[in-house]
Amino acid sequence: MSTPKKWIINYIPSEKERYTGDLVVTEEGLKFETLYESSNKTIVKAIFVDVATFVAAGGHNVYRYSNDKTATVELPASDIIKVEARKKGLMKRVAVTMVNDEEFVFDYGMLPVKSLVAAIEEIMQS
Repeated sequence: MSTPKKWIINYIPSEKERYTGDLVVTEEGLKFETLYESSNKTIVKAIFVDVATFVAAGGHNVYRYSNDKTATVELPASDIIKVEARKKGLMKRVAVTMVNDEEFVFDYGMLPVKSLVAAIEEIMQS
């Protein structure tokens, strides 16, 4: 994959939470980044670990982190073991499973997810 591919999509950490942002797929992996308002800061901090924790862990198997402006999910291609398209009602989703069995779900609404799944499968094979 020579050119990064980008989707505006929702990250669904649980059925009660939804974060809209940019999901970029590159040869290195997936990166989802969202902006959030300070009113959501407590909620986001509960879901995303902070940057200091990410750095302390050496960046390994800590896929979610945040700072004062953004919350980020980074999924290295080398850690992805499975990707699959799913449907929940009319909503189309992509589920990405990591080496530690953690699952990340991205919801694309009623839009098709075939090209996103294909892009992720491509980087898994690289």
